[in-house]
This record gives sequence, structure tokens and C-alpha cells, in this order.
Amino acid sequence: MMEQTTTYLFWASTGARSQCHGSYTIRFHLRLDHRIDGQKMRSALDRTAQRYPYFCVSFRRNDQELFYEANEKPVALLHTKKAVTLGGPETNGHIWAVCYDEDNLYIDFFHGRSDGTGVYSLIATLLFYYFDEDLIPGIKTLDSPVSEAETHDPVDDLPLVDLGKLNLPAPPKALSVMEASGLERASGKGMILRLMIPEEPFLQFVKSNNGTPGVLLSVLMARAIERIHPHHDEPLISSYVVNARPMLGATDSFHNCASRVVFHYDDGIRQLPLERQCTVYRGKVFVQADDDAVVQGMTIAGSMAQTILDIPSLSSKAAAARKAMEGTYDATTYIVSYVGKWKYPQVGKHIREFWMETPSPPFPLIEISSVNGNIFISFLQSFSERLYFDALLDELKENGIPYTECGVAKVNVAQIGATE
Repeated sequence: MMEQTTTYLFWASTGARSQCHGSYTIRFHLRLDHRIDGQKMRSALDRTAQRYPYFCVSFRRNDQELFYEANEKPVALLHTKKAVTLGGPETNGHIWAVCYDEDNLYIDFFHGRSDGTGVYSLIATLLFYYFDEDLIPGIKTLDSPVSEAETHDPVDDLPLVDLGKLNLPAPPKALSVMEASGLERASGKGMILRLMIPEEPFLQFVKSNNGTPGVLLSVLMARAIERIHPHHDEPLISSYVVNARPMLGATDSFHNCASRVVFHYDDGIRQLPLERQCTVYRGKVFVQADDDAVVQGMTIAGSMAQTILDIPSLSSKAAAARKAMEGTYDATTYIVSYVGKWKYPQVGKHIREFWMETPSPPFPLIEISSVNGNIFISFLQSFSERLYFDALLDELKENGIPYTECGVAKVNVAQIGATE
């Protein structure tokens, strides 16, 4: 059920241009320590695709539904940095592809099939085979067969509930930075502003303030927004994305298992010193990411998805999904997402930079990566102005956190299409 949940609630809703630019795809952009060898990458990609048969699928559609179908064609390896189209002839109909240019490696992936944790596993396997490393514990290879735990969707184990009997409150209307500043959408799929922070001093600062990297950046972003909007009537609400696999007892599942913690930056928090703010936010993570809380949230999400899947026509499904997601968008001022530190230093030592791109929602989205001694922050937005990014930089400066700006560019994620 989880894969269908993500497919409908995100594929359909992000297609609504009133809310977001482009398709629900994600681009992982890695800069390696050398110019990429296309022949070696081709060999590594073929072995990686063989290890992940559940990712080697095409998207199909009819009047009633979207669905996956096994695809035995090679996963495309393209010598380009331009955006590609997944699901079409250019990528052999696959929902993912690998591109490269000089020392830049790009993995384009349909986010409806898996989340960042799932794709990190795929990237680790690809780099393992490319660098021809000795066996690295934890990396999935052809010597470690696909297990039932890997393919099982934990949401299938949860009950279906009658949403009409739950009396769920309507989500609140959060402060919208675009509305508050009168900003217009940029052309294309949005902008990415890149920031690199040395890991060691950053983690020392995080620890001294009783935080985690994601919690600290969630707090600093709230403080940054209030630099620009010190007085606002609508609440400042953010979401922090967490990996729900451990809470669902499904640490090996490839399926989308992302949950979220909701932070309200209100009167009870804004007057506190930074350390106390981080402590409060960590407490909220503890409560909202508790096993029972996550299972309850996933049960509701799965039941909502099934309600949508039971709608007869695909167009009506898409409309229902858009409506469901609009409430989530309206209740969000910004989002912070952190998959976690790269687990495999044997191949991580070859990664100089690690950025993540998605089509930009109507609010700032901060994607965090950590590898090879640095923290990489991808600041994604659907407008061109730098004011909120610069306000975040001001927070870093005031707190003595060193950083390096790594450029601004247009978001360059893939399109995706489904065939009849």
C-alpha cells in the first residue's frame, strides 16, 4: 500500500502546477574526486540494476490506475548534465537513470517508488561496483540476495480505518513566505542555493546546543524567517522528515517510509535561547517519532491512500490526491529533510560534494547531506530572491558557524511520464 500511497498522493498532486513545478522526481548530484569513466560506470550500473530488480520497472497507466511493470531493458547511462525524461525512450522506459559529465554524477529517480533512504542504498551499490572495492558490510551486492524484508511494504500490515469517524481537525493555515513577501514563482522548476559546512565544528556546535543537525537547522530557519517577518498573524509551522522504518519494524524495506515531525515556532519558543529551543524541538521529535505515534500516522496515511485507490477513475483519483496535498502545503512554512550521514566511508572518501534536488514546492525546502567531512545543504525554493537564504546565512554568522556558498542554479530534475 505504501508505494501506492506515494504514487498517488505525490505523483498526482505535484502535477498540479498551482502547487509545484514538474514531476515528483529527485536528483542526487555527486561530485567525485576524478573525471568519471563511462565504461566503468556502465559496468557498475548493469550490476547495480541486477541487484535491484524492484527498481527496474516502467510506469504504466490506464483509465483506472497507474501501475508498475517489470522492465528488462538496460537502465540508461547518459553523458549529459541536462534534465532527462524518465519513463520515455531516452531512458528506456525506466523510472530512474544515471547521468554524468566530467566529475559530476547524477542519479535521477522517481520519488514515488522510494525515498532518500532507499535511493542511498542504490547509490552505495553503484559506487561500490564503480570503485571496485573489497566487500563493504551493509552495502547490498549481487552476493546478498534480495530478501522478503527488503520488498515488503510495512503499511500493508497496518489496519484500514474509517477516516470519517476520526474527526481529524483541518490543518491550520501556516505563514506563507511567498505570500508574506509578495514573491513570484521563478520560471522552470525552481532554484537551488548550495551551502557547505565543515562537519566537525558544526557537530560540536550542534552538541553544545543539545540538538541534532536537522533540529538545529529547523530552529535556525525559523529564526531566519522571523528576521524578515518579526510580526505575523499566521503561525510559523515547519515539518522535519524522519525515516519511519525503525518504528514500523521494517529497517530493510525499499518502500517509501518517510514520516514527519511538525514544529510550531510560537510564543512559548521564540523567546527562549537557542539551546532551549533545540531542547524543545528534540522533545517534539521524541514524542512525534515514537513507535506508536508513527504507526498511527502511517495507518491514517495508508487508509487515505486506499480511499483514493478505491475511486473508479484515474482523473478523479488525481483530483482527490491534489486536494489532500493542498492541505499539507497550506499548513507548511518550510520543510527540513536529512537522510543521515553517509554510512560507507570506503566509497564516501571519493565524494567531494553531495547535493539533492527536487521540484521546488511553494515554500523553502532544506535537504541535508553529510559525507566525507562536510555537511551539504541544498536550499530549494520556487522563487528567485535570496532573502530567506541570506537570513539563514545571517543566523550561521551570528552563531559562529563557518560555511562556504557553493553557487545558485535552476533546479534540473527529470520529467517522468507513464505510457498506456
